[in-house]
Amino acid sequence: MLSRQSNKQPQQNKHKDNFKPEGVFFSILNFLSANLPLFVVNKTQINPNKIESSYNSQLSMFLNARSRMEVFLFQNSPEQENGRIPDIGVPLIKSIICNNYESIFDIECKRLNTQLSHVKQYVCGNTGGIQRFKLDQHGVDLSYSAMIGYVEDQTSEYWFEQINGWITDLCNNESVPIWSMNECLTKTEEEYFISNHNKKKGYIRLFHFFKTIN
Repeated sequence: MLSRQSNKQPQQNKHKDNFKPEGVFFSILNFLSANLPLFVVNKTQINPNKIESSYNSQLSMFLNARSRMEVFLFQNSPEQENGRIPDIGVPLIKSIICNNYESIFDIECKRLNTQLSHVKQYVCGNTGGIQRFKLDQHGVDLSYSAMIGYVEDQTSEYWFEQINGWITDLCNNESVPIWSMNECLTKTEEEYFISNHNKKKGYIRLFHFFKTIN
């Protein structure tokens, strides 16, 4: 898709069907792996009533400033009452020029803090991160997307174990039959974890990045 030359106006909402991830997709993962560790939150510009949204806004601006030579950008989505829009979408610049603003890679972000009553929303709940991908509320028609956990206390290893524990609890709960042990996060040699999920429309692989907030 990226190398095809055409004077025809692309049909709206069709680029996802033609998108081939081997190139741009891995560039996005490599870019996140290299640049997330460099991100520093400016706490003087955090809205205390919308901490997560403030993180997302700063992160998307930081990533765009670092991605000037890339073929994609990071689009911080405005906060929606229905919560159905991912925190950060990654559309192709070429598609935007052709008036197609759809994301080829969605990113959902969650705070990870033992003091938060809703910390399990990383996995499930009214605004559950992984759950939204499973229910096709995020990442519709996508096979790859990501989660970013803002680690405000403890360590990445701690949250890896906690998240897998929450998924295990869901698997043992007969009232929520949509989860399986195959959906637990697995470790990689890269700067992220991986989980695989069945969803309403096929299958999605999520890449989990844990970013420590100092």
